[in-house]
Amino acid sequence: MAIDLRPIGRLAVLSVAFTITGGLIGYLLLPERAPEAASLPRVRIRGRYVTVGRDPSATAHLLARRYLRERVTVRADQHSLERSREALGARVDVALLTRLLASASDPTSALLRHHAALTRGPIDLPLPVRLEGATALPLLAQWKEEVDQTAVDARIDVERRRVVPERRGAHLDVFGTLARIDEALSSGQTRVDAVVDHTTPGLTAASLREVDMSAVVGWFQTSYNANQDHRDRTYNLHLAASRINGYVWMPGTELNFNEVVGDRSEANGFRMATVISAGELIDGVGGGTCQIAGTLYAASFFAGMEVLDRSPHSRPSGYIKMGLDATVVYPSINLRMRNNLPFPVVIHTHLTNGSARIELLGARRERTVTFVRKIMPRVDRFDEREIPDPSLPAGTRVLTQRGIPGFRIQRFRITRQGDQAIRERWQDAYPPTAQIWRVGTGAALGAGAPRPDDHPEYTADQYLAVTQIQESGDMQEVRRPGFSGERGWMARMGLTRNVDTASTPTAPRR
Repeated sequence: MAIDLRPIGRLAVLSVAFTITGGLIGYLLLPERAPEAASLPRVRIRGRYVTVGRDPSATAHLLARRYLRERVTVRADQHSLERSREALGARVDVALLTRLLASASDPTSALLRHHAALTRGPIDLPLPVRLEGATALPLLAQWKEEVDQTAVDARIDVERRRVVPERRGAHLDVFGTLARIDEALSSGQTRVDAVVDHTTPGLTAASLREVDMSAVVGWFQTSYNANQDHRDRTYNLHLAASRINGYVWMPGTELNFNEVVGDRSEANGFRMATVISAGELIDGVGGGTCQIAGTLYAASFFAGMEVLDRSPHSRPSGYIKMGLDATVVYPSINLRMRNNLPFPVVIHTHLTNGSARIELLGARRERTVTFVRKIMPRVDRFDEREIPDPSLPAGTRVLTQRGIPGFRIQRFRITRQGDQAIRERWQDAYPPTAQIWRVGTGAALGAGAPRPDDHPEYTADQYLAVTQIQESGDMQEVRRPGFSGERGWMARMGLTRNVDTASTPTAPRR
């Protein structure tokens, strides 16, 4: 005889079989015995014991609220983001949690029968959690702006003669971090390590310990107006100069001005000031940066550095000699040069009392460099425009932009080193700058009346040769004023009708 007890639904099948001539006598169906309520297993969620009570729905809502209120810290290097789980995008399926709790407290549920068949210990229920990307992604994208930073090369504090250590770059992997947060929400962790990709800078402090700065290999100096009316331009000058001050220019490497100084935007610290656009003076963010670029270019020119990319302004500048200027516009117009010396060069900027001086410091000065400029005889007349202005009394005329003729120049660089001399030649063109008058149409002087242009008549020596001497680094100049180097030359050549040259400020010789 054989006895077998097998469950079928809520019934148990008791089969009693014995053989009388090898046949089965029959089956007996008995009710299955349910577990006693007192013998229900304890319920655990994420390792914590839970009392289900008489209302599984209320318990589910309470557990969800407690879980979502707990704060989670996401760390990325020295940055941290702390939010509640709910603020990070966690959502609990309360309806499913309610059904799970109800099953765990129902002696007749399939859940408990299955559990009883496996173990006599507590029953572990999952917390049904999901991560809502629509909430988490914008939060991480905003945090990314704080975490991300570009790698910064080590540099030299020239004034203190010390090395400033490098800074490695960091870039937050938003989707990788999102996956880690999702995993932490499922496991109940309250600390998450973000996924951050790091980049190593090209120059380290260790590589700069032996840099020699005992000689000035090239320098140049320009002037700027430091009064209160030009304070924003002065601020931009100092900011741009600080970005290149202490920059270590290694042998054979390229100096990229836009890359080192960065975007000329308010977000990058720059202010609104006068800039040159299409030959006219207008307000723009970062005005003054070109003066630092031009001064750096001239210093590098006299150091004999290789010129890769340089563009002249759309009008001659009053602060620098025509042919030594350099215009930069982020990101489209750049200044790029290569250090062709066999040793590192450190850029030293010094701005004070309206003077901007840039020096290139290195192991020794090996070259005598001469800049030669010739203005071609043909110059282009500028247009003169009159603009009605109701803020000025009728009959009043104010010169708001002084005209400058168009120039074509030939320029040369002669670099002498030992018994060798290298001669380079370029041509620059400066289109004419319109002369603009504001003509009054009002009854009296009104608010916002324009200021007159305080720039003097533009004069430039027709022939100019400037030499920085190898032994002393002194600057020597040879000038021939020619047709364009003396005050009043534009009127003598019939290039303008309306400029009263006697009333214009004295022009420096350029």
